[in-house]
Amino acid sequence: MTSPSRALRARTLGLLLLSVQPLCSLPVFAAGSSQHYSIDAGPLDAALSRFGAQAGITMAGSSTLTAGKNTQGLQGDFSTEAGLTQLLLGSGLTYQRQDDGSLLLVPSSSDVLELAPTAISGTAYDTSLGRNDGLVASRTMSANKTDTSIMETPQSISVVTRKQIDAQQPQSIGQVLRYTAGVNGEANGVDTRRDTISIRGFDATTGGGIYRDGLRQYSFANQSRAVGEVYGLERVEVLRGPSSVLYGQSSPGGMVNVISKRPTDEPLHELVVQAGSFDRKQLAADFGGPLSDDGVLSYRLTGLWRESGTQIDYARDDRQFIAPAISWRPSEDTSLTVLASFQKDRNVLGYYALPRVGTLDSSRYGRIATDRFVGDPDFDKYDVEQWSLGYQFEHHLNDIWTFRQNARYSRSYQEQRTIYQYGLDDDQRTVGRFGYLGHEEVKNALLDNHFQAQWNVGRFEHTTLVGVDLQHASTNQLGGGNVVDPLDIYAPVYHQDYSDLDAFYDINQRRQLDQVGVYLSEQLKFDDHWVFNLGGRQDWARSKTIHYATDTAADLKQRDHAFTWRTGVMYLADNGVAPYASYSESFFPNITAVARDGSAFEPETGRQYEVGIKFQPKGSDSYVTVSLFDLTRQNVLTADPANNRFSVATGEIQSRGIELESKAQLSDALELMANYSYSHLEITRSNTADEKGNQPGNTPERLASLWSQYTVQSGALSGLAIGGGVRYVGPSYIDSQNSEGIPHYTLFDASLSYDLGKLSSSYAGAKLALNASNLTDETYVSQCGYTGDSCKYGYRRNVTGSLSYNW
Repeated sequence: MTSPSRALRARTLGLLLLSVQPLCSLPVFAAGSSQHYSIDAGPLDAALSRFGAQAGITMAGSSTLTAGKNTQGLQGDFSTEAGLTQLLLGSGLTYQRQDDGSLLLVPSSSDVLELAPTAISGTAYDTSLGRNDGLVASRTMSANKTDTSIMETPQSISVVTRKQIDAQQPQSIGQVLRYTAGVNGEANGVDTRRDTISIRGFDATTGGGIYRDGLRQYSFANQSRAVGEVYGLERVEVLRGPSSVLYGQSSPGGMVNVISKRPTDEPLHELVVQAGSFDRKQLAADFGGPLSDDGVLSYRLTGLWRESGTQIDYARDDRQFIAPAISWRPSEDTSLTVLASFQKDRNVLGYYALPRVGTLDSSRYGRIATDRFVGDPDFDKYDVEQWSLGYQFEHHLNDIWTFRQNARYSRSYQEQRTIYQYGLDDDQRTVGRFGYLGHEEVKNALLDNHFQAQWNVGRFEHTTLVGVDLQHASTNQLGGGNVVDPLDIYAPVYHQDYSDLDAFYDINQRRQLDQVGVYLSEQLKFDDHWVFNLGGRQDWARSKTIHYATDTAADLKQRDHAFTWRTGVMYLADNGVAPYASYSESFFPNITAVARDGSAFEPETGRQYEVGIKFQPKGSDSYVTVSLFDLTRQNVLTADPANNRFSVATGEIQSRGIELESKAQLSDALELMANYSYSHLEITRSNTADEKGNQPGNTPERLASLWSQYTVQSGALSGLAIGGGVRYVGPSYIDSQNSEGIPHYTLFDASLSYDLGKLSSSYAGAKLALNASNLTDETYVSQCGYTGDSCKYGYRRNVTGSLSYNW
């Protein structure tokens, strides 16, 4: 007989699980059809993921239900219901079909009705941090710091899964986001040093808007921003709009959270050889699996070596990368994952821009070559080494409370010698040049602690989050430079002497930032249809800049504090439609300058109103989001009318627009992604003449993309996948005075892959792939407004071929 306490726990756990079930409802299929399965004995969650991907089943439930559990495996021909029943044997789990048809994993007990197995349609088992084998993700950690259904999040969010990354083969995080609504992932043109990403018209990278595993990757300047390795990522999430309520200081446009590859419960072995344009040669490896028979210990080891040129003469894109990880799960209630990485880049290319006359505008000598190098191959270098060590700890205190701690310490060292041009002479051939030498070391220590409570009162389901996070970041920078000999941009002569530049170190400074934030968030679900979000956060930030030796600039010290909040409401209709409305805020300290009287500026702030509709058709692996937003960025630094050598924090920029995003796995053979965004960007306050009412420079208002892939399922061409995409970036201006426009451009991408295992079973696990971006080799200008009236070309055609082998 079941004890009352056990019955109560079972009922409570069942209710908690219902609070995290996905919105999509799943139709019941007739029993009888069967297919062949070959799933080895081992960890249950890995087996369910494989079974779901093959059978087309969506299962929801807390990841703690399957943690530490094993299955006897599945070998042979089974119907969907019989196969799932076999996998769950001895696990203490069963599944329920809810009134709306959705499927839920629950503990087996007399208090939880164990229904007869039912076959259903959908996608693979999905968690917000683990591997998703599909195109469409259903859950996220970025929006709330809790494992939440995207369809129950009243804010616009996108997830790029590993499947999409593998299909499109992007070479940077910015390129990963090429097919994401409202995001310009290559806002800085050709740049192998760093990712420059704008969301809804606002820079999301300079303000620390790139996160890794939920923790900020902060840098103090453009030159010190870290570049992530795409091969080391499981997925990339974009949360649009202000996010300070959970993450502290951030960009008003949104944040990008990259999720590292994690240890796997199932053996994983992958080798990838790649070659391509600009003499690219790359070797990558990814290994993972259990380290103990009971699954308590598991690991992941990801590595990459690359030697490559770029579309610019003498510029390199060489990299060495390794990322070990290990997970320890001593019980169903406790887990610890340690994540480490080391990356070494040799880029050569530093600041790169060419004169506007000869790129955007015509010159009597014709267009400047897109591969023109304005530095010197004997002098220029841009080398970066970075490493990080962190962990993610989770412990379920009881059926209600869970504690999580996320920590990381990272260091990066950057050395550069760069010669760049600062202006075109009247002869339209000769450019003046400036040489810079610099060293910079950046250190980051971050710690995020929070308690999560899942509790229920009547028809109300609560997820409460309370936490505190801390960040300490510092940089030591030494640099300087001077004018060097000019260069004929049409007939350059290199290999000159620059030894006297070593005497011009005039930057010698240390900068430091400390931040503490406390936050409280409530996710409330009522009657299985209404979702309410409410959260608030208080931040305290302290920054200082200290100058040494020959650096005569004034020292800066500043303290800031801000309270930010957000709220949202959503209705989950039975037909899969979910309208929502939300409000959110952000802040970011203005620490790059001081006022004319030496005082500090108030923080830059952002606020957003958003309404939208999410739609996930019942039984489908797809979703559609339409959102309208009104986003305002305030306290933007603008020129001091009394002395334009200083600034005042009175500027304001508005971004109002619409976004449409759709992803669909229409069948086993056909995938489709379509996106469109329009942002009306306007400078509403400025002390600079002729700026008010204008569109900010280098911010296109319209973005659109379309991607589709078809995989042949049977016949002689079975295993062949053909993909293609088109990207549109609308016109913009070279500056905020809107003095000249930058034309729009349209680019085409393509992919072709073949599963060699379809040719012969002896080749099982091998795959050939060919990818091309900017297929028609369009020459276009991506940005202007740089030092010396300069512009930057965008990426030319890039073709890569790869051979991968998985076993």
